[in-house]
Amino acid sequence: MIPKVICHIMSSVDGRLLPGRWSAPFDGTNPSELFEEYASIGKCLDTDAWMFGKATTSEAFPYKFTPKREPIGESGKVFVSDLTSSRIFITIDPDADILFTSCRLRGDNILTILGKNATADYLEALEDNGVSYLVVDDVHNLRDALTLVNHYFNVKSISLQGGGIIDGAMLAQGLINELSLVIYPGIDGLACAPSIFEYPGHPEERPAEGQTLELLSVERKSHGIVWLRYKFH
Repeated sequence: MIPKVICHIMSSVDGRLLPGRWSAPFDGTNPSELFEEYASIGKCLDTDAWMFGKATTSEAFPYKFTPKREPIGESGKVFVSDLTSSRIFITIDPDADILFTSCRLRGDNILTILGKNATADYLEALEDNGVSYLVVDDVHNLRDALTLVNHYFNVKSISLQGGGIIDGAMLAQGLINELSLVIYPGIDGLACAPSIFEYPGHPEERPAEGQTLELLSVERKSHGIVWLRYKFH
């Protein structure tokens, strides 16, 4: 079984993802209050887990692990730590080198998904630090990875919170069930700033092809925030 995936993201009016670049709210409110509103909306989604891609996870854990052994070269390894938080934080680490300095992010236990390039000493470091992991055959095959997340960790629903690369990968593989788009009342404006979906494919590729959006709800929130919900078909 594949968990239900709700892409829950906050963007500027022009769909950009770098909050530090957005124009200030009209009413003079500190932007941090608007981000708290986004987080509050996310909790309303009532998912078993929430998820970042590697780049976003690395903002919280910026240091890299330096392996001293060869890659294990095999999949199927699973480590389940003591899971005591109400939700699980999930990340995908294709390079198998995030140096986790804690077994939790924002109070939630961490699960990292790795490929066969992970080394034995890295896995030992994760275990020592209480970080759960899955070693999959192909870390880019998100469908299989999420199936294993459901099987070993009983995760039935995930709030996918970016960045744009992981959102784009999920989109291209047809794994997103809903879009929960929180629009911040400001603009970035720069052409090359990352956006909600960033699929690094060839120009002729269409990662959203065959998928349509059904509008479920529109809700006006405080300070000019608008919350849109769509169902993917």
